[in-house]
Amino acid sequence: MNVHKPSCSSVIGTGTLAATLLLTVCGTAGAQTPPTAVDKATTATAAAAPRSATPRCTADDLAATVQLQNTGSAKNAGSAMVMLQNKGSRTCTLRGYPGFAGLLANNRSDRLAVKRVPHPGPPMRVTLKPGATAFAGLKWTTCQKSDKNCHVIAGLRLTPPDGNRQLTAKVVGLNGQAVTQLTVSAAGLTTGTLQPTSQGVVFAPGS
Repeated sequence: MNVHKPSCSSVIGTGTLAATLLLTVCGTAGAQTPPTAVDKATTATAAAAPRSATPRCTADDLAATVQLQNTGSAKNAGSAMVMLQNKGSRTCTLRGYPGFAGLLANNRSDRLAVKRVPHPGPPMRVTLKPGATAFAGLKWTTCQKSDKNCHVIAGLRLTPPDGNRQLTAKVVGLNGQAVTQLTVSAAGLTTGTLQPTSQGVVFAPGS
């Protein structure tokens, strides 16, 4: 029966264990030669090569919808579910909080104060395949348009986490109809974290 003997070249370059095997298996075929520094360096470089990471979602990858929610009997309360859908052809990731700005009727931005809270839980990485959606809660206090500190806005602009470009959100009611005016007090908006499902993201009335 023929017995296959591993060649020296198939063993070199796999680290300390390979060096030991080299001396044992190949030692009878010739002089015992330790691994060279070049072999070790080559192995370390290959092992340290980073794996390709899934890219972050940018404004170009996403479509944003803000759906107003029923606030019940909570007075002067505004609440919404934020939905960021991957409209592109590549998988991308989101982690953290979306950024917000108001959109005026003349299409200019209106700067709003934005508070971040870890609701319904701390930030987590959300991987969005094409067509998938991430969710976050949003709340604010409404105001009278006659109040000089009241922000009367026609819509919202969103910035993805770690992004520097905005996208305009589609603002709709529970019936799916477009909403073209919101009032936001000087306290601004409070946003929760982006999550892979909608469960629990909407702020409870009065919270």
